[in-house]
Amino acid sequence: MFKKFKIICLLLVLITLSVSAESYYDAGYQRFKVNVGIMYPVSVTHFDSNETKFGIGKDNTNLALGGNGAVTYQLFSSERIAIGGEIGYSFNNIIDDSIYSSVPLLFKATWMPVSGKIDIPVSFGAGLCYLAASEGSSLFTAMASVDIGIDFYFKSHWGVGLLAGMWIIPEIYPTKSYKNGLGTFAPISIAITYRQ
Repeated sequence: MFKKFKIICLLLVLITLSVSAESYYDAGYQRFKVNVGIMYPVSVTHFDSNETKFGIGKDNTNLALGGNGAVTYQLFSSERIAIGGEIGYSFNNIIDDSIYSSVPLLFKATWMPVSGKIDIPVSFGAGLCYLAASEGSSLFTAMASVDIGIDFYFKSHWGVGLLAGMWIIPEIYPTKSYKNGLGTFAPISIAITYRQ
């Protein structure tokens, strides 16, 4: 209950800042972002056993802490909304020493409630993701993401920041040789942004 209250308060503060602050951006502005960081496996749900496991390690998700990176390009359609795309890569070691990889290709929309010397981007993504494990399974699937960041611009066009989010990736295989499921991951990254 308290967690929901904090989230609602944060959203109200962002909306208030958005309404009261003048935007740095106009329609036609562009953002190019490169980010790298860690990939935390939050949960894995197996549909056949209707079981969800949380966290790192054996008897949990069976995944270790991994890494991620992405390149994002967006064009502002208004003072506060930017749309574009993102391509990325992430990996996590599976406990049996194989590697679980994902390559997302996403349409991304960003709301910028605060902008200027400091930006607070809130982004939503949807698209396709290529999943592969080094033992041989692979799959194209749908994917959704949400993230929030904070960027500090040390020059008018260049900024550095932090980015945290959540990825939701279903794994639905057409054959029964692999288990169907749903994975959630939390990327936490540092980012460099160029805006113009």
